[in-house]
Amino acid sequence: MESNKDAKRVLITGGSDGIGKYTALGLARKGYAITLACRNEGKGSKVAEEIVAITGNPDIDLLIMDLADLDSVRRAAAEYRNQFDRLDVLINNAGIFIADLEKTAQGYEKQFGVNHLGHFVLTNQLLGMLEKAPAPRVINVSSHMHYGGQIDFDNLRGEKPGYNGIKAYAQSKLANVLFTREFARRYPHIACNALHPGAVRTRFANKSGGLLYSLGWTLVKPFLISVEQGAKNSIRAASDPALSGVTGQYFDPRKGPRYPSRTAQDPDLASRLWEWSEAAA
Repeated sequence: MESNKDAKRVLITGGSDGIGKYTALGLARKGYAITLACRNEGKGSKVAEEIVAITGNPDIDLLIMDLADLDSVRRAAAEYRNQFDRLDVLINNAGIFIADLEKTAQGYEKQFGVNHLGHFVLTNQLLGMLEKAPAPRVINVSSHMHYGGQIDFDNLRGEKPGYNGIKAYAQSKLANVLFTREFARRYPHIACNALHPGAVRTRFANKSGGLLYSLGWTLVKPFLISVEQGAKNSIRAASDPALSGVTGQYFDPRKGPRYPSRTAQDPDLASRLWEWSEAAA
């Protein structure tokens, strides 16, 4: 197996599990060179080996990064810049859901910190690498839950009592769409889109949602789509020639491009979130 120096380079956060893993697998089958960004080196190495064995594609690399620590994100981005000459596709896929308040290394509410702020920093740290690619793409994996989200700038460190994990998750997914639209406005030469993967049967809430959420997730899982199906929207957004140059959109796996929430369409809110994120980072 020989490496393909001309292969398009893709970086996928959360690439060692769930939708990220099957997105990596699907793109590796298409001949893309994949970098799996994940926290656990042992798990990541096993998944990388598995993808190579299944696809015969040797261009699978590992990047260790913790999105809950912005210093770790910066170190990982610097490592990527030192190792590669460009980045064709960045897929901000990793996400968490937690039922009880936890905080990042910098003291932000963890769902917002991981799902939005870590990806915000990573994308901006790799902006120069994206601009070196002939037709770069950024894909932000959001959720239909963003329709119920609001950005509470006075509670992004979990300052207020009565933490609600679902509201915090919806807020972080709204931030993904707002970030997408503001990025598309600021950098129109880089295609940047958000998507909903579908209601996917992962171990998402089982791992971090607490007993009540875990029980509810177990009950509904039989009615959800598989992770392989959930990865299809990301694979298409990363590779479909018809989407070249398409930017600032929100994609639904069943309906294609659709309007995000009215809140997500607010340009002033998108600009404010960007400026807040720059200051926070």
